[in-house]
Formats: sequence, C-alpha cells, structure tokens
Amino acid sequence: MTVRSKLVWLLAILALGLTPCRAVQGMADSEDELKSATVWLFVQYSKLAPGADGSITVGVLGRPSFVNVLRRNLDGKSTGGHAVKVVEAKPDLRCCQIVYLATDKNEEIRRVMQSAQPLRALTLGESDRFLDHGGAVNLFIADGHIGFEASLEALDRCGVSISSNLLKFGQIRNRGKGSGAK
Repeated sequence: MTVRSKLVWLLAILALGLTPCRAVQGMADSEDELKSATVWLFVQYSKLAPGADGSITVGVLGRPSFVNVLRRNLDGKSTGGHAVKVVEAKPDLRCCQIVYLATDKNEEIRRVMQSAQPLRALTLGESDRFLDHGGAVNLFIADGHIGFEASLEALDRCGVSISSNLLKFGQIRNRGKGSGAK
C-alpha cells in the first residue's frame, strides 16, 4: 500500500468518525480522537530530530482530557525506530519535538509561541488564530471532517519538514515560500 493510499484511507476513516447524532460529550471525545489520529500522522510524516533519549516527545499544553487521549493513542508507539511519548508540557519545552496547544485562549497561545520560537519543535494547535500567532499547523473540524492548515514560514522557522504527501491534504499558507514540504 502506498503512502498516498494509506493517508487517503486513514483520513476517510477519520472523517466517518464524526456523525451529527452524537451527544455533545461524545462529539468532543470524537473530535479529540480525530485530532489524536491526525497528530499521529504528523509524527509519522515529519522529519523530527529525536530527543537526547532517542524518543519523539509530544508535549501538550491545555486541556488535560486531550493529554489523556494522546497518551492512550500515541504513548509507546514507534516511528522510524524512535519511541513516542506524550507529556504534559511544562514551561520548559526544550524536551519536546512536537508541542500541541489544546487551547483557544489567544493570550496563552501568544505567550507559548514567543517562548517556543528558538525551539526546533513542530507546533500544532486548534485555534482559528493559531497560525497568526506563529504556529506551524492548525487542526480544525469543519462539516464533521478534520482538516488542517499549515504555515510553510513557521515550518521553516522551526526546522521541521513535513511530507508533501501529507501537506497536500491541508490548506497551505505562504505557498511558494520556504521549504516546509519535503
């Protein structure tokens, strides 16, 4: 199975996971599951330099419920010979190769993004202004489907490249700038 067909298959399965008849709590859980699966795609299809211990660390700031979903779905998996671990991010984000901001509070996002600028970490978020604050990839739910938008400029800044096979499924900002797609 090719990379493209794997991605199409996974995104189709993920899109079917949300249905309008679910209860509000079930909907929030489903959205977190979709976001978790999408984070896993970014872990797999991004060139990330492993940490000192050889692992890929995903640090999460924000909703504790999302930390739990990511831990359940990603912790202990392996990609490219590197174990994946999920941690609640602390003020010092240097141990993280991916930082996920599970919040829509603009001031909190702005503060974290300012402290994360010198890091070589992929930043993912879920706020409609996430890219405006310097984030690299913003996940969103639209019409029951998961989507994402990516900033090639922010990807260049953080030194992370993402497979063009994954990027073509999202909306790209700063097209023609940078080298965020490989």
